[in-house]
Amino acid sequence: SSGINAEYGDAKIESLIEFDSVMSAEACKEAINGADIYAGCCTLEVKFSKAQSLNVFKNDDDTFDYTEVNPAIAASNRKRESQGPADDYGERHDDRNNNMGRGPGRPRRGDRAMERGGPRGDMGPGGGGPPAVLMVHGLDSAMNPARLFNIFCMYGDVNKIKFLMTKKGIAMVEMKNSRGADNVLNHLNRAKVLGAQISISPSKHREVVVYNSAPGILEDGSENVQVFVNSRFLRYSTEKKAAKNRLVDPTKILHFFALPLEVDEDFVLKLLEDKGCPTPTSISMHKSEVCSAGLLEFDSTEEAIDTAAIANHMQGSHKGVRYLLKIAFTGKKSMPVENYEEAKPAAAAGGKDKKDVNEEQSGGRNFND
Repeated sequence: SSGINAEYGDAKIESLIEFDSVMSAEACKEAINGADIYAGCCTLEVKFSKAQSLNVFKNDDDTFDYTEVNPAIAASNRKRESQGPADDYGERHDDRNNNMGRGPGRPRRGDRAMERGGPRGDMGPGGGGPPAVLMVHGLDSAMNPARLFNIFCMYGDVNKIKFLMTKKGIAMVEMKNSRGADNVLNHLNRAKVLGAQISISPSKHREVVVYNSAPGILEDGSENVQVFVNSRFLRYSTEKKAAKNRLVDPTKILHFFALPLEVDEDFVLKLLEDKGCPTPTSISMHKSEVCSAGLLEFDSTEEAIDTAAIANHMQGSHKGVRYLLKIAFTGKKSMPVENYEEAKPAAAAGGKDKKDVNEEQSGGRNFND
C-alpha cells in the first residue's frame, strides 16, 4: 500500500491506495511524489504505508474496490498469485511456460541472443530490442539503487534496480533494451565506484521481478528496490534526448549542467562538499541562454565516478529558483580551454565576473529540455 498526502493551505488530505504489486506502487511513487496538483500548491507526498492490504467494504465517494468492477484487474491478480516463488535473484518461475525441456529460469533462444548483445537498434523509444538484465557484483555498502542509476543512466535507460538482500554487494539492473546493456558493459565493467571495483555481466533472467513483499532496507537506510520506468531522469526516452548523449568511457573530467544562470563556482563546489563528494582540482563554467554549465576536473577517474554516483540529479533551490544538477562523462582526459575560460583551480574559484560563453561556442552539450 502507498499513502498519498495533499496539503490545501492548513488542510491535509490523506488516502491509502493498494496496488497489485510493489513494483506498481514504486512506479506511481516515482512518477508523482513531489508533484503539484496546481502550480505552486497542493503538493503530493507519496510514501509507503505500513499496512499490507486494505479492506474495502463498499464502493462510494470515500472507498472503492476496482477489482470488483474491473474483471481484468482481478484476473491479473489471480495470475500473479498462481506463479511460483521467486528465486534468490527475484525471478518468478511459472513451469507452464518452460516448454521444450527448459528448466526454471532457462532463457528462450531469443533471450540468449539478447543477452549476448542481441538485436541492435536506435537508442530511442522502441529501439535496441527487449529489456536486458545485468548482474553487478562487488558493490560497496555505500551504494544504493539511486546511486547506481546515476551512472548507468548515462549509457541507456534503466527500468529497475534491485539490490539482493541475501547476497551482499550484488545488484540486478534491468535496462530498457540490450543496446543500453551493451553500453554499460562496454564502458563501466571493472570500474571503481566508491572504492570498490565492480564487475558487470549479463544475467540469465529476462526481467527484474519485484514480487509482492515489503522492500528490504540497505545499510544506508534506503530501500533495496527502485523502479525508474517513468523517471524524468531517463536520457534515452526520446530520439531527441538520445541524440544528445555521448557514449564515452569515464575519465577524471565531468560535465555538469542545468543549474540556474545566477550560480557561480563557489555554489557548485559547496553543493559537492555538502554531499560528501571528492573535491575537484579545477572548475570551469559557462552560461547558455537557459542555464549554467561547466566542467569539473578531479585527481582521478575514480573520484569523478564517485561524484557522478553521489551528486547526479541533485535537486534544490537557489534564490527561489528550483534546479536539478545533471552530470555526464565527457571522455576528456584533460581540462580543455579553447571553448571555456581558462579553468581555475577549485580552491581559488570564486564569484569573479566571467564573460558569458554561449552554447554554440562551448560545443552545445545542453541536455536540459
